[in-house]
Amino acid sequence: MKFTNHILAGCVALMAFAGTSCVGDLDLTPNDPNIKLELTTQAEWDGFLGRIYANLYRDDIISTSDGGAGTFTRTHFNLNEIVADECFISEAWNDPGYQPLNKNQWSPDNEWIYAAFAREFFNAKMAAEFMSGMRSQGAAFFDEAEVNARIAEASALRGLAYYQMIDLFGRGPWIDESSTTGATPPTYDRKQLFDAITAELETYVPQLKPAAEQAYGRVSREAGYMLLAKLYLNAEVYTGTPMWRECAEACKQVVSTGITLAPEYKYLFCATNDKYAGNGELLWVVPQEQGRMEAWGGTTYLTCGAWFASAGEEILKKLNYKDAWGGLRLRPELSKALDRADKRRLIFEGTFQEDIPTLGGNDATSCGYMLIKYSNSPETDYENTAGNNNNNVAMSNADYPLFRLADTYLMLAECQMHGVECDGLRYLNLVRERAGMPALSSINADELLKERMCELYCEGHRRSDLIRFGKYTGSNYMWSWKGGDYEGASLPAYRALFPIPTQYTETIGQNPGY
Repeated sequence: MKFTNHILAGCVALMAFAGTSCVGDLDLTPNDPNIKLELTTQAEWDGFLGRIYANLYRDDIISTSDGGAGTFTRTHFNLNEIVADECFISEAWNDPGYQPLNKNQWSPDNEWIYAAFAREFFNAKMAAEFMSGMRSQGAAFFDEAEVNARIAEASALRGLAYYQMIDLFGRGPWIDESSTTGATPPTYDRKQLFDAITAELETYVPQLKPAAEQAYGRVSREAGYMLLAKLYLNAEVYTGTPMWRECAEACKQVVSTGITLAPEYKYLFCATNDKYAGNGELLWVVPQEQGRMEAWGGTTYLTCGAWFASAGEEILKKLNYKDAWGGLRLRPELSKALDRADKRRLIFEGTFQEDIPTLGGNDATSCGYMLIKYSNSPETDYENTAGNNNNNVAMSNADYPLFRLADTYLMLAECQMHGVECDGLRYLNLVRERAGMPALSSINADELLKERMCELYCEGHRRSDLIRFGKYTGSNYMWSWKGGDYEGASLPAYRALFPIPTQYTETIGQNPGY
């Protein structure tokens, strides 16, 4: 059985975590007598680990108002992208929580903020329990090397949850293998969380299997180093102390393995992008597959959610669409940054307006261009000349990219900009060369921030990039509807962090300003 079948099933959760709702507090105890409390076969342990992976695309456990709203991919996309200068959600949707995110006017009661925090906490708790159980019982089912590799995988999954908690919220509950189920864990501030999770990852990442040996859908050593690199990249924001050299060293661990950029940018986001997943440019993905690993979040959200029926059958047929929800729209700052000769410009203009004086509407003259970066067509027939390749199914077949090698290259460029000798300019120009853009002779902050937008747009990185470059809060940089004004308004510094959701403030406390 493929391990992805265990991700699909996610069938067993030790200590009944699959039966908890994470609504009121941090006290997670078994509440379903039908959930198994002891794992007795290798398949059950596979199911437990598979369930942790499945938390990245499943929308259960977290109670929200709409299907898919509780998925890791959807909540974190919203909190990193539609709160910044790349896209927004058409207010014609009128779903709870979107309009405040569009205009940076969220409160602690926002549903998306709650769902993100609850998902992070749940993922971290479940991974810690797996690590503890594998250490005490794993030898009965796996050899020592496999036990260590699985503990390392769970640590990386936990590290991903804490990376997001550190980045978005700046504080949270610290849960590790010694945590007692039913007890309220201690609250760590941003630096404490950063120090704790980076120390753990530094121990476990080298024990991950290299990409060439790892199964599809599972985290590799290269992906683990990329996670560490992302933490180090933002270390000055998180802790006040820059760690550019550490970031560069982690990036070098990724590029030294010989993984290279895919030849064509657009194929990284189509229905057959699993070709590049794991031991390819897509260092870590959340798998999605029609009929097996389906989600209303992930790339279904970025295909159906971004497509408009009013765009016309000609363009929609090329994308292999079944549904067009008419929600996700592009802000003009993104479309204006992408040169028309840039191969990464996967934008449909049609008769839509580029500027966005209003945020509503879903007809052919509405404001905001249409995103076509994510497609349901396969690489072999990207224009869908053969007809309906996805069998008239709405769910996306494209895997969601968490980390890409191109980002590693751009991070090396940023490290070089901050004084680290790491050949960053050459790596930057490799990214530009694939896009058909001319080489740069030097690196400066404004050009690099723009390059990160052009390469990584709508992949969940923009908010943290703007913060790191000093462009998010304040008035140094304006974008459409920043702070609630069409021309843009200054954001107070405290909005560089989201509030702790109301459901958690009794145990976690609240961030300043909220």
